[in-house]
Amino acid sequence: MPFVVRRINRAKWDQLKDANGDVSADAITICLKTTNNDLSVWRIDSLSDLEKAILALVTGACAVKLSTIYIVVINEDDIKNKGLQLTPTDGDTTITSLVKLHQDISSLTYNKLGAVKDLILHCFSSPTTFQTYTRKQLKDLIKDAITNNSISISELNPELVASEKL
Repeated sequence: MPFVVRRINRAKWDQLKDANGDVSADAITICLKTTNNDLSVWRIDSLSDLEKAILALVTGACAVKLSTIYIVVINEDDIKNKGLQLTPTDGDTTITSLVKLHQDISSLTYNKLGAVKDLILHCFSSPTTFQTYTRKQLKDLIKDAITNNSISISELNPELVASEKL
């Protein structure tokens, strides 16, 4: 069963959810910032592939330092059932084997962005669909991927390699 993974700013969502299911404007404008009405996500075929999405998220071309991240994992069927469209696009990661995992939730409107908000809120109810990765976990994940030859250290931003002593 396919999923999409999105990085969020947990502090913005912690201000959330009154009795009407409303959230702070910052959760929408900061965590769900769109470009050309598209929202970036990483698609995985199963939860066993989650580490690939995490690696892609933390190895963008401008990534020079690791820090704790919070992610939501949304079932692809739930996205489609909300009438949302996924469009394959190349992702911002220095790891060439992961570039094609990227997709956009595309052609978003005000109402469709509300549907994305609802999907994210639902993710907070399960440790499978809302997860935290500490700096140490991210560093270990990258080191393991290098050791297992899943990625090459030469694919990473040299500043990230130096700052994290990879």
